[in-house]
Amino acid sequence: MHTIHRRAGSSSTSLIAVALLVAALDIAASWFLARFELGRAARIVIALLPIPANAAFIALVIHGVRKLDEFQKRIHFEAVVLAFLSTGLAALMYGYLEKAHLVGALNVGLVWAFMCLSYAIGYVIAARHYR
Repeated sequence: MHTIHRRAGSSSTSLIAVALLVAALDIAASWFLARFELGRAARIVIALLPIPANAAFIALVIHGVRKLDEFQKRIHFEAVVLAFLSTGLAALMYGYLEKAHLVGALNVGLVWAFMCLSYAIGYVIAARHYR
Protein backbone atom coordinates (compact mmCIF):
# COMPACT_ATOMS: atom_id res chain seq x y z
CA MET A 1 0.00 0.00 0.00
CA HIS A 2 2.81 2.41 0.89
CA THR A 3 4.45 1.76 -2.51
CA ILE A 4 1.24 2.65 -4.34
CA HIS A 5 0.92 5.87 -2.36
CA ARG A 6 4.55 6.73 -3.10
CA ARG A 7 4.00 6.19 -6.85
CA ALA A 8 0.92 8.40 -6.82
CA GLY A 9 2.90 11.09 -5.02
CA SER A 10 5.69 10.79 -7.55
CA SER A 11 3.22 11.17 -10.43
CA SER A 12 1.71 14.22 -8.79
CA THR A 13 5.15 15.71 -8.27
CA SER A 14 6.03 15.13 -11.94
CA LEU A 15 2.77 16.64 -13.06
CA ILE A 16 3.26 19.73 -10.89
CA ALA A 17 6.86 20.12 -12.04
CA VAL A 18 5.87 19.93 -15.71
CA ALA A 19 2.91 22.29 -15.13
CA LEU A 20 5.27 24.84 -13.57
CA LEU A 21 7.74 24.45 -16.43
CA VAL A 22 4.93 24.91 -18.96
CA ALA A 23 3.66 28.01 -17.16
CA ALA A 24 7.19 29.46 -16.99
CA LEU A 25 7.79 28.84 -20.71
CA ASP A 26 4.40 30.27 -21.66
CA ILE A 27 5.00 33.39 -19.56
CA ALA A 28 8.56 33.80 -20.83
CA ALA A 29 7.49 33.47 -24.48
CA SER A 30 4.70 36.00 -23.98
CA TRP A 31 7.06 38.37 -22.16
CA PHE A 32 9.74 38.21 -24.88
CA LEU A 33 7.22 38.67 -27.69
CA ALA A 34 5.65 41.70 -25.96
CA ARG A 35 8.87 43.47 -25.01
CA PHE A 36 11.40 42.93 -27.78
CA GLU A 37 11.44 43.85 -31.44
CA LEU A 38 12.46 40.60 -33.04
CA GLY A 39 12.75 39.36 -36.58
CA ARG A 40 10.09 37.10 -38.05
CA ALA A 41 12.11 33.90 -37.57
CA ALA A 42 12.88 34.71 -33.92
CA ARG A 43 9.21 35.51 -33.22
CA ILE A 44 8.18 32.17 -34.73
CA VAL A 45 10.76 30.24 -32.69
CA ILE A 46 9.79 31.97 -29.44
CA ALA A 47 6.06 31.55 -30.13
CA LEU A 48 6.51 27.81 -30.76
CA LEU A 49 9.06 27.18 -27.99
CA PRO A 50 6.46 26.23 -25.32
CA ILE A 51 4.79 23.58 -27.50
CA PRO A 52 6.95 20.56 -26.47
CA ALA A 53 6.45 21.27 -22.77
CA ASN A 54 2.71 21.78 -23.29
CA ALA A 55 2.53 18.50 -25.22
CA ALA A 56 4.40 16.71 -22.40
CA PHE A 57 1.96 18.17 -19.89
CA ILE A 58 -1.02 16.94 -21.92
CA ALA A 59 0.55 13.48 -22.17
CA LEU A 60 1.13 13.36 -18.40
CA VAL A 61 -2.45 14.41 -17.67
CA ILE A 62 -3.85 11.78 -20.06
CA HIS A 63 -1.57 9.15 -18.54
CA GLY A 64 -2.78 10.11 -15.06
CA VAL A 65 -6.43 10.01 -16.08
CA ARG A 66 -6.01 6.55 -17.57
CA LYS A 67 -4.82 5.30 -14.18
CA LEU A 68 -7.98 6.49 -12.40
CA ASP A 69 -10.82 4.17 -11.52
CA GLU A 70 -14.15 4.60 -13.32
CA PHE A 71 -15.70 6.68 -10.54
CA GLN A 72 -12.80 9.16 -10.50
CA LYS A 73 -12.89 9.34 -14.29
CA ARG A 74 -16.58 10.22 -14.19
CA ILE A 75 -15.98 13.08 -11.75
CA HIS A 76 -13.13 14.46 -13.88
CA PHE A 77 -15.18 14.01 -17.04
CA GLU A 78 -18.04 16.07 -15.63
CA ALA A 79 -15.57 18.76 -14.52
CA VAL A 80 -14.01 18.86 -17.99
CA VAL A 81 -17.44 19.10 -19.64
CA LEU A 82 -18.37 22.05 -17.42
CA ALA A 83 -15.02 23.74 -18.08
CA PHE A 84 -15.24 23.19 -21.85
CA LEU A 85 -18.80 24.43 -22.20
CA SER A 86 -18.51 27.40 -19.83
CA THR A 87 -15.22 28.50 -21.43
CA GLY A 88 -16.80 28.25 -24.88
CA LEU A 89 -19.79 30.30 -23.74
CA ALA A 90 -17.57 32.89 -22.05
CA ALA A 91 -15.37 33.23 -25.17
CA LEU A 92 -18.45 33.56 -27.38
CA MET A 93 -19.95 36.25 -25.14
CA TYR A 94 -16.61 38.06 -24.97
CA GLY A 95 -16.44 37.99 -28.76
CA TYR A 96 -19.84 39.67 -28.97
CA LEU A 97 -18.77 42.29 -26.43
CA GLU A 98 -15.58 42.85 -28.44
CA LYS A 99 -17.59 43.35 -31.67
CA ALA A 100 -19.74 45.86 -29.79
CA HIS A 101 -16.49 47.69 -28.87
CA LEU A 102 -17.22 47.26 -25.16
CA VAL A 103 -14.05 45.32 -24.29
CA GLY A 104 -10.51 45.04 -25.64
CA ALA A 105 -8.85 42.09 -27.35
CA LEU A 106 -9.24 38.70 -25.68
CA ASN A 107 -6.30 37.70 -23.47
CA VAL A 108 -5.60 33.98 -23.93
CA GLY A 109 -4.03 33.83 -20.48
CA LEU A 110 -7.36 34.82 -19.00
CA VAL A 111 -9.10 32.17 -21.08
CA TRP A 112 -6.78 29.53 -19.62
CA ALA A 113 -7.30 30.86 -16.09
CA PHE A 114 -11.09 30.85 -16.60
CA MET A 115 -10.94 27.29 -17.90
CA CYS A 116 -8.92 26.13 -14.88
CA LEU A 117 -11.28 27.90 -12.49
CA SER A 118 -14.39 26.47 -14.16
CA TYR A 119 -12.77 23.01 -14.10
CA ALA A 120 -12.16 23.34 -10.34
CA ILE A 121 -15.76 24.45 -9.80
CA GLY A 122 -16.99 21.55 -11.95
CA TYR A 123 -14.87 19.11 -9.97
CA VAL A 124 -16.31 20.33 -6.66
CA ILE A 125 -19.87 20.14 -8.03
CA ALA A 126 -19.39 16.62 -9.42
CA ALA A 127 -17.66 15.34 -6.28
CA ARG A 128 -20.45 16.71 -4.10
CA HIS A 129 -23.07 15.22 -6.41
CA TYR A 130 -21.65 11.71 -5.89
CA ARG A 131 -21.19 11.92 -2.11
